[in-house]
Amino acid sequence: MNHVTTRIRRIAEISVTERPSWSFLTVCFAFFTLLVLTTGAWGQDNATINGTVLDSSGAAVANASISVTNTATGQVRQVTSNTAGIYRFANVGVGQYTLEATAPGFQKYTKTGIIVNVAQTLEEDISFKIGSQEQSVTVEADALQVQAETNELSNLISGQQVSQLATNGRNVTSLAALGMGVSNTLSDYGGVNALTTSNSISFNGTRVSHNIYLLDGGELNDRGCGGCFSSLPSVDALSEFQTLESNYGPDYGIGSGGTITMVLKSGTRDFHGELWEFNRNEDYDANNYFTNLAGQSRPEFRLNVFGGNFGGPLYIPGVFNTDKKKTFFFVNEEWRRQILGSTPSIANTIAADNFPTLGAPLTYNVPSNETTPPIVPLLPNNPTENALYASDGLTPGSPFPNNTIPANLIDQNAVLEMNSGAFPHPNLGTSQYISSIPQPTDVREDVVRIDHSINSKFQLMGHYLHDAVTQTYYPPLWGDSTYPTVGTQMLNPSWSSTIKLTQTYSPSLLNETTFLFSGNTIHLSPVAGANAAFVQPSGWTATSFFPISDNDGARMPEIDLGAPYGTNWSSSYFPWKNSYFGYEPKDDLSWTRGRHQFKFGASWLHDPKNQQLQYNTQGTASFNNGTFSGDSYINFLLGDAASFSQLQFLAGKHWVNNNYGFYGNDNWHVSSRLTLNLGLRYDAMPHAYERYNQFANFVAADYNYSLGNPVTAAGTLSPSSLTSFGGQSFYLNGIREAGANGFPVGVVKNNYNTLEPRVGFAYNLFGDEKTVIRGGLGLFYERVQGNDVYNAALNPPFAYIPSATNILFSDPNTSALTGLTTAQTFPSALTNLEYNYRNPGTAQFSFGLQRQLAQSVVAVVQYGGSRGWDQSDDRAVNTLPETANDPNAPGLPYYDREGVANGTLNANYYRIFPGFSGITQEENETNFSYNSLQMGLRMENRHGLTVQVAYTWSHQIDEVSYDLNGISDPFNLKYDRGSGVLDRRNVFNANYVYNLPFFAHNSNRALHTALGGWVFSGVTVAQ
Repeated sequence: MNHVTTRIRRIAEISVTERPSWSFLTVCFAFFTLLVLTTGAWGQDNATINGTVLDSSGAAVANASISVTNTATGQVRQVTSNTAGIYRFANVGVGQYTLEATAPGFQKYTKTGIIVNVAQTLEEDISFKIGSQEQSVTVEADALQVQAETNELSNLISGQQVSQLATNGRNVTSLAALGMGVSNTLSDYGGVNALTTSNSISFNGTRVSHNIYLLDGGELNDRGCGGCFSSLPSVDALSEFQTLESNYGPDYGIGSGGTITMVLKSGTRDFHGELWEFNRNEDYDANNYFTNLAGQSRPEFRLNVFGGNFGGPLYIPGVFNTDKKKTFFFVNEEWRRQILGSTPSIANTIAADNFPTLGAPLTYNVPSNETTPPIVPLLPNNPTENALYASDGLTPGSPFPNNTIPANLIDQNAVLEMNSGAFPHPNLGTSQYISSIPQPTDVREDVVRIDHSINSKFQLMGHYLHDAVTQTYYPPLWGDSTYPTVGTQMLNPSWSSTIKLTQTYSPSLLNETTFLFSGNTIHLSPVAGANAAFVQPSGWTATSFFPISDNDGARMPEIDLGAPYGTNWSSSYFPWKNSYFGYEPKDDLSWTRGRHQFKFGASWLHDPKNQQLQYNTQGTASFNNGTFSGDSYINFLLGDAASFSQLQFLAGKHWVNNNYGFYGNDNWHVSSRLTLNLGLRYDAMPHAYERYNQFANFVAADYNYSLGNPVTAAGTLSPSSLTSFGGQSFYLNGIREAGANGFPVGVVKNNYNTLEPRVGFAYNLFGDEKTVIRGGLGLFYERVQGNDVYNAALNPPFAYIPSATNILFSDPNTSALTGLTTAQTFPSALTNLEYNYRNPGTAQFSFGLQRQLAQSVVAVVQYGGSRGWDQSDDRAVNTLPETANDPNAPGLPYYDREGVANGTLNANYYRIFPGFSGITQEENETNFSYNSLQMGLRMENRHGLTVQVAYTWSHQIDEVSYDLNGISDPFNLKYDRGSGVLDRRNVFNANYVYNLPFFAHNSNRALHTALGGWVFSGVTVAQ
């Protein structure tokens, strides 16, 4: 795939000199006061400046006084070098700094223009010259240096790149896909909302749902959403971000993929602001090929992103912060208005002359891809149906005369559903449909950040971010419906907040305390498309397993049609709602002693999630071509369903996750040329549990075969095999309840064997800090992100999904094979978690070389690899045995399978665990491997040009590529082993930002304003 985007953009920065209004000051001061009164907390930029102070002979200089000054805010921090000459500034904010050092008998040392980036460890050695302190030596820092302190593989996206690079839709996740060792399946347009934006990015072969997104140190992940992140910060609110891709330090955990660290802008001593508007419209685009073929207009695509920000010192003249070095604010407000037509893909539908009419026969026009016409169903054990066939002069097993279906055989509820607009009439040829329905999205984002220096030893910061989202989708969100005749309206507000207190207790001891919060809620409601409905129409008489009161909104059942159509319609399980909130207190201590730079920390991430069950309470009816008439659509009209399943009630569950993290790290400067990174992390991740123990699991080892097969000839469960629970009867063989009789509340055996050593080195090859050899190895453990318990929450006795086969569409309690109606219980479908549920583990390793080719130009060649074990997969454990010794067919090992396939045998009777229908086991049993050669070149702001070029040659192998994805052969995991979905053998990407020099320094203010300051930027990707 080749993708090239280039743009030229003019940015106007507004310099504001007047005093902010008193009302604005009141709001900001109230927020500041709240921060001061709140318990001290920590929110990281997590950058470090360190180095060694030496004299001209190379000897260490102890007790040198060293300071760094933030040139934007004027704030100063001071330390002294220890007996080994080593100094360290921990938890430095992003920005530009000036470094100064003095010691008796030496000239003053000053280094200007030091750029500090998020999560960076920067080495700045100081070399004194003999002389008086009144004399000084001043040098200017390179904008880019080799990584001489750590072994991590990472990629910086600077503030200029964030704001200037051309991303389709201004979606910051697109920038995370740049750099080495990265592959992705991002769509060309990612969207404007976090929850539904495309974020399928793999770092060095790891799974996409194992990535973590951080804003000012706080997670933006919804850890109950399979890798979703909850807020999408405005690119104009971000100072910069960095992707930690492999081998990063132990202060980052509860994830085994990439860690994307983002930092909000902060105020400075001067007032600054911006206004912006970005626009996209379908008028700028060519028509889609297929909509053009169908004679339709271009799908709507209208995007307006507009907003502004304002920041500076928070002060009251003559009263508070008079020198403008104490308190700063930054406010960003952005609106995103999008109208995006649904994807105009071609879908099969029913030919116009095949739509039925109430009370009338149907002459069926057989589709061209069907080789034989439909037949009269052969039902030897159903006297009622055979009597109807005889009265109509039909012969079971033979085609319908003239392909005409008599009116008395047609299910009138099927006719009502077909004419409700659910299945659209063709508009492309005789049996295909294409359309694009406008889908509006509205987002408003509010961002506030406050930075306050209490004194020289205590600094406080906090941010608040809020996204208000309203979005509409066609077809329904997270569903498999083919047609945009029904959709979903989503309300999805989200929040993020960080509060940090940085405490400097001595030049060698610094502590950071934090409270982090993020969360979101989701409300989903079905919406009908034009001239369509999802509610049961007037005259509807079909029944289901449960009362209509359990079907919120009285929706029509989902219809799944097999061959020759391969299509379906569903309004999904909506209306539906959930909420997620994550609370994380943490503390990090940095201590420098001799040549050792220690860091220790602990955290507790407590993240409850309240969520309703996810399954159709209106029921799902499936029709195929392997039974009855041999045509799925004719089976639907006849009312003969291959299967029908239904959730009894959309109950709410209350999930609780706790994650306990502890780590220690030592960056040991063994010599002036060698640094070792020695770390150990431990993450205790007990499995999620339901707060009120309304949760059960099927444990295969506890299934008791001696109880006999409970499935009757009618496909129901023998009443004697059922257990009464809560006034209802269930088959519970092998089912264990959370917290009952010593069974774990998380319904699995927790695995606490999750020690994560991280070891690496950086070696300054020639001692000139221009060539560095780096390498390392780290272990990382993960937890499956929430969806495992949501699926397993559907198990009895706390939920009930009866599933019947070969039944009547309008009365699933009646067998289509025999015509008999039963009030007995049908086998339930299950999703279980393997009891021995190990945490997914990953080993990451690398070895490479960095070389500074010129000032601010660095080249990289490196190997990056990873191995994963105990990775998540889904396995169908209640299929039929591969072979069977059926007494009805001795010597025919596939007799049962063949009988089920042709519809003459009931599958539930012959399953491995009789009494249940399908069982999907969620387990951690698969592996992956990744190897790569990575080469890159970066030039940072040299002659106004910033360029980053990356090439990766790699191979990734796995069984499944995503968490909770099913394997093909439940009896052989290796059947699926091969190149993964995200395997990309060759990936090239480049990005570039060039500040055009024309009129940039013109003395004519009008020419400088109109023609100066233009920027040329772009992104090029080939893979």
